[in-house]
Amino acid sequence: MNRKTIYKYFNLIIKIIIGAFAFVFIVYKIKSGLSENITYLKSTKIEYGFIIISLFLMIINWSLESYKWKYIIRNCIEISFVKAIKCVFTGITVSLVTPNRVGEIPGRVFLLNTNEKNKDLVWLTTLGAFSQLLITVLIGILGLYFTINYFEMYYSNYLVIALLVCVLLLSLFFVFFQKLPLFLKKVPVLKKLNSANFQQLSFIELVNVLGLSGIRYGVFCLQYWLILKAFSINLVEIKELMLIPVCFLIASIIPTLLLSEIGVRSSVAVLVFGMVTDNVIAIVLASLLLWIINIALPAIVGLLNLKQLTILKN
Repeated sequence: MNRKTIYKYFNLIIKIIIGAFAFVFIVYKIKSGLSENITYLKSTKIEYGFIIISLFLMIINWSLESYKWKYIIRNCIEISFVKAIKCVFTGITVSLVTPNRVGEIPGRVFLLNTNEKNKDLVWLTTLGAFSQLLITVLIGILGLYFTINYFEMYYSNYLVIALLVCVLLLSLFFVFFQKLPLFLKKVPVLKKLNSANFQQLSFIELVNVLGLSGIRYGVFCLQYWLILKAFSINLVEIKELMLIPVCFLIASIIPTLLLSEIGVRSSVAVLVFGMVTDNVIAIVLASLLLWIINIALPAIVGLLNLKQLTILKN
């Protein structure tokens, strides 16, 4: 068996493993805990109209992410919007078999089949993911400030303000990276960001990336609010609404493994939204449904493009 054939079969086996694990993972999550909640579903009036709107928002959510990714890598490689969506969806599929879904970034890049540009593409894709995390942390900390009366036993306003200042400084570092002194750019971690393609991103482009991340984050929050409302959990006051960013913040900083993500997210949701309602089953179901809409459904679609994934090249 020659080397080319070995690479071919290796890639085929990897694709089959990823596809099988992702499919089993999705089915497991959807079925997990569903039987004991069937009584609740029968006895509660669920507003399906809000769920349908959330499904539509999922399309907007991942379209924004696809456009942002296409935008941020365009100086390195030009791809169509349709190809960007396919890569993003399949990246979600690949991510399900990795801790904290970190496989989403290399999953997208490998689908582009540009081995010589992979390093730059990975860093540019990571930059896009980092911008989303910045927004999540920034608005999440603002949420902590507005919900201080719910969690005053855990933190104070001073801590929240200190965290907010740190994140604002990090955001400024993000958009003003090109203006940093040369000696800072030579720091080992930062030096890796100093690729030619990264350097081509201007201040305005980095602000645009943050802006797209912010709009996408708004879609997340609206989705969660609608799904909670569908299960008769009504968040009206500003301090109640800001519990949504707090929930996203806590969930984003807790490490998760393959079969623990939905459990972690549901537990965080119960902790946070338990401050305003004792309907634990509704909270868990809303959290599960949000995961199905935003992760499971795109991952199933991503399975269709998995055959294009190449892990190793001859």
